[in-house]
Amino acid sequence: MGPAVASGFLQRALNALNRGASDYPDLVVDGRIGAGTLAALAGFLKRRGAGGEAVLLKAIEALQGERYVALAERRPANEAFLYGWLANRA
Repeated sequence: MGPAVASGFLQRALNALNRGASDYPDLVVDGRIGAGTLAALAGFLKRRGAGGEAVLLKAIEALQGERYVALAERRPANEAFLYGWLANRA
């Protein structure tokens, strides 16, 4: 998927877990890790701690899994790979 897609997953998850932008400013989902993304991540971890880290990882994995399912839905030939993608990558 590449680093831009993974970065976008992180940004989307941080925005969704931000309690209405009350913990830190919402991010522009641009697929680039910059100062804003790093500050939001630090703010999230400061407020949510180690438990938050686990939840953030689950959110990112859920986004990754959804992407794989969408790829299989859009291109039936990808259905042959979906099981392996979910078993070994998500």
